[in-house]
Amino acid sequence: MTGIFINYRTGDGEKAAVLIDNELLRVFGDDQVFRDRRAMEPGTHFPPELERRLEASTVVLVLIGHDWLKVTDRAGNRRIDDPKDYVHYEIRRSLDRGKKVVPLLLDGAPLPTREELPPPLAQLAEQQISQLSIPYAHEQMEPIVRFLKRHVPPLPAEQGSPQPGAAPKYQVDSVTRGVVGDGGIYIEHDHSGAHRPDGAPGGRPA
Repeated sequence: MTGIFINYRTGDGEKAAVLIDNELLRVFGDDQVFRDRRAMEPGTHFPPELERRLEASTVVLVLIGHDWLKVTDRAGNRRIDDPKDYVHYEIRRSLDRGKKVVPLLLDGAPLPTREELPPPLAQLAEQQISQLSIPYAHEQMEPIVRFLKRHVPPLPAEQGSPQPGAAPKYQVDSVTRGVVGDGGIYIEHDHSGAHRPDGAPGGRPA
């Protein structure tokens, strides 16, 4: 199985994740695009399903905004430094397995340096980046989609591949934290839970 896994930090890139997810769904389909809050139904046992989709993915998009390194837990510690933080865990697992990990810098955010990253994620600073300005996503998503098509097969044209230059039909709804589009409103769901004994986190923080 091939697919695209969207890694993002709540508190930094969740709205961009919704926007990107919505565009990629139209091109690649639900089975080949994973964003946790949209892809998993209520009642899904979260950790094994996330692990399954991460392992099955070919490309991992790491969304990095201006506050990506700054988000802290309740004790004031950087969440990216915690091995049981889901953003950390997903990136580390992907790098260790040689997946194509793409830092996607949002609205001019800089790529963290090796010194700014925890050692298990230092390689992220050496990955070739892509960039996306959210106000111009209707223009800038096209080269990203073109790159992804080299690694993940798109849907047949008649099933929703976008026409060149076509503007995506969505808007981020800041109240519902969902996305309004042709298919209705995707409502965001929070996932939380205890840490797993094998070192994997138990639930992706909201």
